[in-house]
Amino acid sequence: MKTRSTRLWNTLAGASLIIFLVFTYGVLFQQAWVHSFDNYWYHTIHHFATPPLTAFFTYFTKLGNVMPLIAFVVGTCLILLVVNHPKASAFLFINTLGLAIPVNTIIKSLINRPRPKLAHLVQVHSSSFPSGHSMSIMMLCGSLIIIVNAFLKKQSEKVMLDLLFIVMIILIGISRIYVGVHFASDVVGGWSLGFCLLRISKFVFSKIGGEPL
Repeated sequence: MKTRSTRLWNTLAGASLIIFLVFTYGVLFQQAWVHSFDNYWYHTIHHFATPPLTAFFTYFTKLGNVMPLIAFVVGTCLILLVVNHPKASAFLFINTLGLAIPVNTIIKSLINRPRPKLAHLVQVHSSSFPSGHSMSIMMLCGSLIIIVNAFLKKQSEKVMLDLLFIVMIILIGISRIYVGVHFASDVVGGWSLGFCLLRISKFVFSKIGGEPL
């Protein structure tokens, strides 16, 4: 069972790496297919635009901002320490604050893709690819999925929380396109790179003694 799970993780991580590299190439060399991909998803998402949905996504996307992210991660890490799960606490902290934010900042500065020339519903201060919100939420919720499946006993609780975290990942990504601050390719780039780093981190932590993850 463990071997099958490891094989699945490796397959998904390999696919994610390929996706990230393909989109990075497409963005750097301004490939026509990237432009078509971005246009398709922008118009598809905005086809459903309504004032209530605009209000929802304008608020919801801010949950992935740096300060709310830091506050949530620090609070969750402290709770994990209190309930005697120091390895899980370190896993969550390193993945989100030690990897996602700095790695995303570095890659954004190297690629330096301009933001969409659209009306931005929220303020942004950095370049576009890959999406920091999408990458951070992938590593945050991905870490929580791993932790939940390691320590919760009831299968129903695991499934419910897993679905909640997956929905969070998807909605944060959609919100970045909806509010006009990211291309769809930025979001895919953030998700795929985040998953790759999550797999590497999970592998490293599996070699460290203590509670299993």
